[in-house]
Amino acid sequence: MLDSLKGKFKVKEYTLNTKELYGFKENINMYNIFIDNKRILLLSILPEREEYRAYKKEITDYEKLVKVIGTGVSETKEKKESNWKKINFDDIKNNIVTTSNINYMTSEWEIANTPDKKTFSYSLVKRIGDSYYVSENCLTEFFTIANVQSPLIAPYGTINISEPKVSIKQMKEIFKNRFPDFSFPLDIDSIGMRYLDISFSLHNYFSKEYIIKGKKAFQFWTLDGWWYQDGLNEYRGIDRFVYIPEKGIIGGSYDFYFRRFNILNTLLQENIINEKVMIAEELK
Repeated sequence: MLDSLKGKFKVKEYTLNTKELYGFKENINMYNIFIDNKRILLLSILPEREEYRAYKKEITDYEKLVKVIGTGVSETKEKKESNWKKINFDDIKNNIVTTSNINYMTSEWEIANTPDKKTFSYSLVKRIGDSYYVSENCLTEFFTIANVQSPLIAPYGTINISEPKVSIKQMKEIFKNRFPDFSFPLDIDSIGMRYLDISFSLHNYFSKEYIIKGKKAFQFWTLDGWWYQDGLNEYRGIDRFVYIPEKGIIGGSYDFYFRRFNILNTLLQENIINEKVMIAEELK
């Protein structure tokens, strides 16, 4: 990971491959920054596509590089990577977010962690040889690790392996029985629908557990809707994710992002209802 962040925080880095989940081969770089043993700042470097730039511009101006998290050093020889753009370090050196600012920012997020906190407003910078590169698409999210026993309910953004398991299929059936006149919020065909006449809480549900490389892995999914017909719906973030204690978030899905990559809604819906995820290449 980035040396400046490693010097202050425990960092776990993983690579996801999009082929099995989305039908084309690209890499996603995930960085788990452990603020402490109960808080994770998750940075996901997502692949760039030329036709996608218009949507990216809707949420942040990457040319200005307003806020940059950390500067890393790599001893490998200089090369261009698809998810990174070469820059002049002098252009962004005054905008680097310090570790103390990261601590303050995550403390604020912990108090009120809401979907709108998920953002593309930050970037990562690393050095390869004598050159500097900035991440093209860096999704920043925050998670708290907690042990919240039922009937208490953990707040949004909490990784809680103590709550009862609920799958997406189970929740869809419950939703259908309770609100027969409304589409299930996760259904891709319900995009743009507003649920003004019913109430439900946005929540990260614990769904299943299994073994990866001898370690217990815990999978979660997020109850949230597709609120915008146009635009990115980036507040959905990593809407399904897999967590391993001490290793952090080691897999997941980014349906909101790859929906703009000309993927059929039927494929996305199958991924959602069957809770399909990408798992880190390092743990296969």
